[in-house]
Amino acid sequence: MKWIKALEVNLIGIVQFSTRKVGEENLHIYESDLESRISVIFAPGGLNPELWNQQLRYFSRNFHTISFRPTVSYRNFKGEKSGLKAILNQNHVTDAVLVSNMTGNSLIQSFADREDVISTVLTNPRQGFNRFPQRRIMKALYSLGKFKPKIAGKLLFSKKTNYSTVKQFMNTLRLPDYEDFKTFIERCEASKISENSLVIASADDRLSDMDYAKRIASKGSLSVLNQAGTFSYYEKPQDFNKALLDFIKTIKDSTDNKNQINMSLKDFQTQKNQNGETKGYKPKQKVRV
Repeated sequence: MKWIKALEVNLIGIVQFSTRKVGEENLHIYESDLESRISVIFAPGGLNPELWNQQLRYFSRNFHTISFRPTVSYRNFKGEKSGLKAILNQNHVTDAVLVSNMTGNSLIQSFADREDVISTVLTNPRQGFNRFPQRRIMKALYSLGKFKPKIAGKLLFSKKTNYSTVKQFMNTLRLPDYEDFKTFIERCEASKISENSLVIASADDRLSDMDYAKRIASKGSLSVLNQAGTFSYYEKPQDFNKALLDFIKTIKDSTDNKNQINMSLKDFQTQKNQNGETKGYKPKQKVRV
């Protein structure tokens, strides 16, 4: 039947999440099978990680790729932070690129100083919200957006975006409990990034400030996506993926050069060991924090 074939086509390429324990945390998680030195980790910022499906499919081709969310009972800011920490503490995660959205930018920035995090990528950063809608208003807006996606499209997407994309987004979107989501909104303000980090800003985003994005990216990198709104990674996945991939390539080249220098030093140390001048070389062990 035609509708069955259409459903099969829509399901092709949808990544599969599973529920399992990582460290001490129970997570709803996707982790690609590919082994690579760089791990690309998408933090959902309180939303459901399935919204990153296009990125998970794309980057899983060449990188160890992860996205997740805590289990239903622990989906606030603290819970997601604990989940990300558990993922980073795994021995096979050594060079992580952390990516998030407006509500998760500050969360990934809190891990920027870890040795196993080589970069953070912020999406549409803003200074924060002065007020957050009351529970009943938030619920009404969410229900209205589900029932009439065009309304959500006018607020969250570019005018150029197809209605089908907006409708599909609203069908995929799952908001957490009001109090849980509020913990992300209260902490969404991003800070200045380092030179090894990136801000991806959208020209048509109505909830963020382009001047602010330029200001906090002054020491790092900035990529501006045209005809894209708040959820550019869903709205313009090809443009978003290209901006992120181009940046990761520069980070990879930089870390490859650094590792080459470290290997040269290691070879020199080994030669000294063979000459009996020093004690044996011991590789550095990952410290869990």
